[in-house]
Amino acid sequence: MLRRPATDALAASMTDFPSRPATSAPASTADARHGSPHAARNFYLALAGACLLIGALSLVVLPSTPSYDPWSWLLWAREIIHGHLTITTGGTSWKPLPMIFTIPLALFGNAAPDLWLVVARAGALAAVVMVFRLSFRLTRQVGGPPGEPGQELGRLTAIAPALLAGVLAAVVLTLSASGAFVSSNTLGYSEGFAAALLLICIERHLDGRPRQAFLVGFFVALDRPEIWLFWGPYGLWLFWRDPGARVMVAVAFILIPICWFLPVYAGCGSFTCSVSRASHPRSNSYAYASNPFLAELEKGAWPTMLLRIKVVAALVVIVVAGLLWRTRRRMGLVGLLTAENRARLTAALLALGGLAWFVVIAIMTQAGFSGNNRYLVLGSAMVDICGAVGLGWAARELAGVAARRLSARRGAGSAATTGGLQWAATGLAALVFLFGPNWIGSNLISIPRTHGSLVYQARLRQGMNAIIARFGGAKRVLACGSVMTEGFQVPMVSWALGVATTRIEAPPATPAPESAAEAPNVILQTRDTRSAHLLPLLRTWPTVAYHYVGTSGHVRMFTHHCSGRAT
Repeated sequence: MLRRPATDALAASMTDFPSRPATSAPASTADARHGSPHAARNFYLALAGACLLIGALSLVVLPSTPSYDPWSWLLWAREIIHGHLTITTGGTSWKPLPMIFTIPLALFGNAAPDLWLVVARAGALAAVVMVFRLSFRLTRQVGGPPGEPGQELGRLTAIAPALLAGVLAAVVLTLSASGAFVSSNTLGYSEGFAAALLLICIERHLDGRPRQAFLVGFFVALDRPEIWLFWGPYGLWLFWRDPGARVMVAVAFILIPICWFLPVYAGCGSFTCSVSRASHPRSNSYAYASNPFLAELEKGAWPTMLLRIKVVAALVVIVVAGLLWRTRRRMGLVGLLTAENRARLTAALLALGGLAWFVVIAIMTQAGFSGNNRYLVLGSAMVDICGAVGLGWAARELAGVAARRLSARRGAGSAATTGGLQWAATGLAALVFLFGPNWIGSNLISIPRTHGSLVYQARLRQGMNAIIARFGGAKRVLACGSVMTEGFQVPMVSWALGVATTRIEAPPATPAPESAAEAPNVILQTRDTRSAHLLPLLRTWPTVAYHYVGTSGHVRMFTHHCSGRAT
């Protein structure tokens, strides 16, 4: 009976975080602002505006083209605004979140692909900002309050470890994972956008706004169905705890299957078309490994994070568990309500949440789904935050130990001396991160190689459009008859020719057809990547004499039984 109030206080603190400053330490002004709805709204609006602006500028300085999935979303959006939708089991899977944007963007015609790239890249940039923001926040909440007004140097010194944590988290998310984050989001995939929304969802919960957190999570659930395992229970908890939110939760739960499955049924006549496609991944998927579950964890999830970040994140979980257990035994549940302990617990739970995400993706891979590396971004972002926060905490603790020993020897130390120790400890932590085994340079992506891959994809799009234009345009190409191209370029060719993907053929997986009549009339031969084979292979139809039309960029064009010629 004596501990009932403490239990209630702990439960309330989960959703009333900013309005309950810790009793053992004064809440800082910066921390208080986190809970302000106006401050949060202004920040998110500024974040969206700045990221969209940078996303637009990226079209000028970076190679720009959508990849396979984004081309499919753009095609479906164009079909929807024209009153019809064609979804096949041979394309990518339906995903509601990007469709929210690609449908209105389709009204802009041929500008839609570039406009979607702006949105996708803005979302990825927002994810980088959010890992910085959360890492900074959690590191800062373990330290003392900022310097008094007018003590700018004191403030800057106090936030040095937090700045280190934020920068490290942002760098690790962006430049690790074998380039998956940079390349996939530059090519228009949506996982970076989903990661940004997930981190905003987490922040809104920390700010005591569970309704907002649930609503933001709704949009994450429109991108990754795996998040239902986490978002769904959160909605049930909110439904139980907040009667005023029950209608919102119920409507969201109803909308999720409608958004995911009703358009699929309208496009292909079955609710399972997208599921069928997702369960037949490309040949290099971990789903074809002897043990897909372990392959996804070892070859997929493990390399997405730097070793030093993973190790520190694991240590944070162990240390936090020990600290909280000791606090619980000494002070009861009330002792867990301090801002410092909530920050520690949050960091540890982020690491465990990232691990849980990896396990879910691995289970899906074991079940036959593709398990692409880009799916892991949501989990790696959470682990990266925990690891970076751990390094920031280590720097702060090291400075504290040095200051106490110096004070014991010389008496009370000056503010300048304490500040110098803080900066020195932060610099030491940064050096350990950069030059500890293995050297950090060997664990980051190769920027020239990644840039080269993006340039290749962009020139592939340019070459495809140019060769079609040289031949006389889309109508002339389609007048020849059947059109075939490399399998992963089918959506791009469909977009360029203004037809559904059912009109464009991929290379046959079976041996050469017995009848020359099955040979395509037009072949747009190219490679999926710079190191892949040219497809389709002309020798697939040894009895057919193809006419070489020309080459543009990375695309070669051949025709058969077609009077068209290059102009």
